[in-house]
Amino acid sequence: MTNVQHRGSVSADLEHRVLRILKVKSPLDSPDLNPTDYINRLFPNEQSLSSLDTVLHKLEAKTDELSVEAERLTGSQSESQTGAAEELDNAKKAIQELFQKIQDIKLKAAQSESMVQEITQDVKSLDYAKRHLTHSVTVLKRLQMLVTAVDQLETMSRNKQYKESAQLLEAVIQLMQHFKSYKGVQQISELSDRITKLQKDLDSCVLREFEHGFQKDGTLTGQTWLLHDACLVATALGEKTKEKIIKRYVDLQLSDYRQIFRNAEEVSQIDNISRRYAWLKRLLKTLDEKHADIFPPQWCVTARVCEQFCNYTRSDMEQVLGASPQPDVKELLHALQLTIEFEAQLTKRYEKLSKIGVDRQFNFTKSISSSFQPYLWVYIDAEDQTLTNMINSYVGSDLNADDDGSMVVLPSSTDLFYFYRETLVQCAKFSTGKPFFDLCQLFAKHLHSYCNVVLLGNVSRNEKSNISAENLRFITVALNTADYCCMTTAQLEEKLKEKVDEGYKEKVSLESVQDSFMSAVSACIDAAVRSIEACCDPHFQEMIQIPWSVLDTVGDQSEYVSHVQEVVKQFATVVGRTVANKRYFRTFGDRFVETFLTKYLVFVFRCKHISEIGAEQMLLDTHALKTLLMDIPLMGAEGTVTVPTSYGKLVSKGISKAETILKTVMTPTDPIDGYVENYIFLIGDSSMTNFSRILELKGVKKPDQGPLLDAFQRRIMQQPNELAENSHLLPAAEYSGNAAPASNLPSAITTSLSTIATSASNFNTNSLPPFARNIQGSPTISSASPTTDGMPFGSGGTSGNRTAGRLNENFRKLVMTGMAFRKDLQERREQQNRRT
Repeated sequence: MTNVQHRGSVSADLEHRVLRILKVKSPLDSPDLNPTDYINRLFPNEQSLSSLDTVLHKLEAKTDELSVEAERLTGSQSESQTGAAEELDNAKKAIQELFQKIQDIKLKAAQSESMVQEITQDVKSLDYAKRHLTHSVTVLKRLQMLVTAVDQLETMSRNKQYKESAQLLEAVIQLMQHFKSYKGVQQISELSDRITKLQKDLDSCVLREFEHGFQKDGTLTGQTWLLHDACLVATALGEKTKEKIIKRYVDLQLSDYRQIFRNAEEVSQIDNISRRYAWLKRLLKTLDEKHADIFPPQWCVTARVCEQFCNYTRSDMEQVLGASPQPDVKELLHALQLTIEFEAQLTKRYEKLSKIGVDRQFNFTKSISSSFQPYLWVYIDAEDQTLTNMINSYVGSDLNADDDGSMVVLPSSTDLFYFYRETLVQCAKFSTGKPFFDLCQLFAKHLHSYCNVVLLGNVSRNEKSNISAENLRFITVALNTADYCCMTTAQLEEKLKEKVDEGYKEKVSLESVQDSFMSAVSACIDAAVRSIEACCDPHFQEMIQIPWSVLDTVGDQSEYVSHVQEVVKQFATVVGRTVANKRYFRTFGDRFVETFLTKYLVFVFRCKHISEIGAEQMLLDTHALKTLLMDIPLMGAEGTVTVPTSYGKLVSKGISKAETILKTVMTPTDPIDGYVENYIFLIGDSSMTNFSRILELKGVKKPDQGPLLDAFQRRIMQQPNELAENSHLLPAAEYSGNAAPASNLPSAITTSLSTIATSASNFNTNSLPPFARNIQGSPTISSASPTTDGMPFGSGGTSGNRTAGRLNENFRKLVMTGMAFRKDLQERREQQNRRT
């Protein structure tokens, strides 16, 4: 039963680990032994039962072997238990013996301590007596020394032996410190009273010596050595006596200054401030030559004279400036500059006092100039007027500046920031507090003014004049200037924050100025786009004059296209070569493409009654314009340039609108259903207005549009939810009149046009009508608008030859396209006739 409980208390996992450590391989030793499975493995069939006796003999031998091993282990365990009990008893006895020994040692230690105390008791009494006797002798010696020193000090003070008196006085004061606890003793109290009276007498004597040693004007009349010894006594007496002497001496030396520079006198005015500083320099020279041996260097008497001089002068300047309603700015700045230089000289003169053991530091910075701070608004107002005049002068100087082609920014911008830098450095010398912060706000104000009046104002004036390459170059240089000013303004802001006081740093911000210059960059780009657009308007007017309804053949590109190409290449090259940051040229290209193609579509709709041949000619012209627009990023570029993919997609999207409209115009209205299907396929909206405008563009008059409109209405009713209300391929209706379209350019510098979808002319051929699939499958149509996005181009004459070759090839393809288109329409018309 015990074995079973022990077996049950051991986990199976532990048994497995023990067997694995002991490397037991017999299945009989396994805790998971299944007797039935084991027997079945020994006797798997009837033939194996023949070895039953052998197996039984082995099992019996194994049992006997295990019994013997168990008896051996049980015996050894019993023996080990008996030995362990004996060893435990021995350990307990040893611990008891050790405890007894410790008790004995403790008792003997106590007895020894008592014996030592009895032996040394007499010695302690003698030691205490010696210590008290020594202290008493020391006190008596000090008392004797103190009494002797006091007697000698009284004699020396009467004889004005100040040098010896100073030394004795220091000794008396130190000795008296030892008798503070004996003030209750009458003799000590009387001696303390004598010392106090003696200190008062010496204080009076020293002050009297300095009264007799100088005249009322500060001139030395006494003996230098006597005054020097008196200073030694004053040092021994303490700070109070020393401060009395210094204050009297400083007031005496500055008495003439107070008399000469009274507020009512002319010499006290701000324009004569240099005379004040010259007077102090003369005084310091006299003090250094005649009075240097009187005072100890640690007293810093001349520094105290300068300190009081600065206090008087600051007070005088506050009164003088306060009495003037508006000080003259030149006189104010001149006086302030002299004051700052004077303060720096004084600070430098006394900056090395720490080397002679002086703890106090004399810093004269702003000791006088602080009186000018409340009146620096006069200086700020003067700078305001100066900057206003500069801004006004820049308006004309920039327009008349000599430009030999190397000018990158307007000269006024560099001149303005140079003036800013000089003014900043000058104002930082005067003040880095509120006046400096006011200057920061003044800088921001005139930077806004420069941006609006000079840059944008001159750009607007150039736009109003006749557009030329020079005017467009000025607009681009203004763009560069705005970008330069934006970057320099950021650097200026960092410099201002570095100079201004800590309390104003968070308030200094020129972010609004930077935003204004960035807006100016955008405005310059828009102005350049509008200028080139305005130059193209006369040639688009030529487009309207062409009789598109009576053209009978498709020739080379129209003359107006050649004129537009010439204008765009000329002016876009000027912009590309002049703009410094090519990122802005890419923005210019995006905006120009957007507005140019919008205007082109508007003029297409102003060409009323376009025949099928006319539409084919327009397709050719449209592709020539696409080639022109794709070359804009290369204009003015140096070396190999890659056309941005986003730009190519933008051009393709705009051109595809025109191509889709012109393909719709090329479709005959007969049969009506075929025309309606082709409109839905190409335009893809359910707008009756757009459908009617396309008919008007084809030359179909309002009274004749009824059947077509009815057929279109029936067709869209079949798919009311599948067609968009407006595909936005056509320009707004208000742009189709006689007036030129108003420019609607974005105001941001960067444009999101890079995310525009790919060209709308990529159609699914499986959804086309039969005749349209034939057209779409034609090699001439598929290659009519080659994609050039992302292809590298060079610059120079080779580009012109390649352009001419492309135009000739495109012309041939478009002619073949028109022929195939008319052929398919004719075949479809014949099929309709046979059905009817």
